[in-house]
Amino acid sequence: GEGTYVRPTFLALCLSSRRNMCINETVMTSTRGHRDDVDSKCRDRTASWVRQRAALKPGSVETCDFYDKYEKGGTDENLRGVYDLADLQEVGREQGWCPYFVARHVMNHAKVVVFNYQYLLDPKVAGMVSKELESESVVIFDEAHNIDNVCIEALSVELNENFLKQAQASLKDIAGQVRRKKDEETRQVQESYNKLVAEMNADG
Repeated sequence: GEGTYVRPTFLALCLSSRRNMCINETVMTSTRGHRDDVDSKCRDRTASWVRQRAALKPGSVETCDFYDKYEKGGTDENLRGVYDLADLQEVGREQGWCPYFVARHVMNHAKVVVFNYQYLLDPKVAGMVSKELESESVVIFDEAHNIDNVCIEALSVELNENFLKQAQASLKDIAGQVRRKKDEETRQVQESYNKLVAEMNADG
């Protein structure tokens, strides 16, 4: 009847960064919502090797309960309707699921997906999204006059003195590790040789 809301039978959703979708209070509090820090903390808790270690030695590493619950028993088959970021976060809190990975998983059968330019134009993240889109997809750019600036920014690299100093320090650290590894291997080879010579002399 009039005024009755009918939930759409299709799925439409927004896709955004971990920072904008994360509902893990520990991550958001410790990073103060800084994008790069949220991304790093998220990967530290959801990477496959982290979960493998957690499975072998429970409690040895921190994982994300929201990600773990969705991976173990989450299903997106009943998601129908239009979901903005707040809606996805609400679903995440109700179900105990990670909104970011829910959106990532369901976008391949969503009829409408809304996201930032970078998800199609920035080579660093475009593959994650574009590979999920069907070849017959229709792409609509809002404020398309900004595309050239977005492309320039995506393909540009900014270097400053602090960045170069950090890179130099990292290279020195790597060089030191390689040198120590070589020294250790040389020592092991020399010890094996000395042992072999000693055994041959003893037999002779």
